[in-house]
Amino acid sequence: MQSSTIASSSSHPPNAELAKHRRINTFRIVFASALITLLTTSCAQSPGALAQGNSSSVTASSSTSIANKKPMETNQQNASPDIPQMTAEEISKRMLDLIGKIKTAEDISAKNLEIATGLKVYFDPVNSKEYGTGAKITDTWFFNITVISSNKEGKPSRLIFSFDDQTHSDADMTAICQVDFDAYAKRLTELGFESKPYYGEHNRLIYWNFSRGKVELQISIRGESDKKVTHNCVSMIVIDV
Repeated sequence: MQSSTIASSSSHPPNAELAKHRRINTFRIVFASALITLLTTSCAQSPGALAQGNSSSVTASSSTSIANKKPMETNQQNASPDIPQMTAEEISKRMLDLIGKIKTAEDISAKNLEIATGLKVYFDPVNSKEYGTGAKITDTWFFNITVISSNKEGKPSRLIFSFDDQTHSDADMTAICQVDFDAYAKRLTELGFESKPYYGEHNRLIYWNFSRGKVELQISIRGESDKKVTHNCVSMIVIDV
């Protein structure tokens, strides 16, 4: 799907929007690392050990309260010692189903996130308004979902969904691109979202914006591989409601 078929116009985001996008991306990287360490550590522990909240070895900047703290508590008992695993196709379909139901911030509550993903949700023990989940796709790729506050009231209102390369080597995205950007865009359009691309310096695409009422999505994309640069894959979705 070409850009012209998705949106009739494009624009350049203001500096504040670009700065926000960079902050979110930085937070996503830090949180993803912390959450993956948590999943690996907690799954290696017994249910009793996790319930006691043993300290994690994760370290990160003070901008995220998830990192450098004891593991987030789960609102379900840990029944399996295995790291959860899910295909990229399945989580993509689950996320699109969740997005279709989002109208208010309550729709991204921890309970609804668990129902939508079928995964345990972990809470920041210091700030219960921040929580997340994730799972392994391949040895290279994990996905992470984080919910944080983005408003003055401090209520959870921003969801960050990302595919994260654990090798940090710009690995090709073939394993996670079975549901590509065109498929996401098509489904979001069917769900009533309007779209517009945003460009930065040198006319470089920064993200696609999808909106429906008070729900805003920013979708970052990346080429599948060096051989399939023009096949766009979803790398991160930021949902504000």
